[in-house]
Amino acid sequence: MDEAVEHAMKRWPQVPAVFGWLRLDERGHWHLIQRDAPGFNPEEHGRGEPITSPPIIDFIGRNYAVDEQGRWFWQNGPQRVYVSLDAAPLILRVLESVADASKHRLVSHTGYLVNDIRDACIDRQGRIFLRCELGPAMIHDLDLAQLAIDEAQHAPAVDYLRHWDSERHGKQAFCLAVIDDASQHYGFVSRPA
Repeated sequence: MDEAVEHAMKRWPQVPAVFGWLRLDERGHWHLIQRDAPGFNPEEHGRGEPITSPPIIDFIGRNYAVDEQGRWFWQNGPQRVYVSLDAAPLILRVLESVADASKHRLVSHTGYLVNDIRDACIDRQGRIFLRCELGPAMIHDLDLAQLAIDEAQHAPAVDYLRHWDSERHGKQAFCLAVIDDASQHYGFVSRPA
C-alpha cells in the first residue's frame, strides 16, 4: 500500500467504508458506479462507467487488498471502497516471457507477476480459476487459447490444463476440477455489503 494511503488511514481512522461504487469486470477493467448522480437508475447505470485514466488505474492496483471476510477493496486514502466482482478478485493475462518467447507468465490486472499457481479449476461456463500468491484469480477469456486444455479420458468431472511452460517453473500440468461457484470455492465475496 502507498505510504500516503497508510498515513491517511492513521490520521482519519474512522472514515466509513462505501459499497457498490466500484466494480471489477471479467476482463480486469474497473468501473465507477456514480450512485449519487441525478437520475441514477440501478438497472440502467448499475454497471458503471469504465475508469480509463492510467494513473488512477495504477493507484487502485497498488492499494487493492482483501479483508478477513474475503471482501476485496481499494483503500482510497482513509476510505475503504469495497469492490463488486463480476468473476474473481484478480484477472490474469497470459504473456510471453521476456527471456524466452516459448515460455509464458501470468500477470494480474493490477500489474503484478504471478509466480505460484495452486488449486486450478474450471467452472461450467468454461472459465479457468486458480489461486496464486496474490489471491483467487481468473484467466482472461481472450487468453484461454494460449493454454493447452485437454479433456480427461477417465474422469468426466475433470479437465487438464497441460503444457503450461512458465518462465519460473518450467512445464507444469494441472488437473482442473469442475466447480459451480468460484466465490464459494475460493472464499471471496462477489457482492460485498
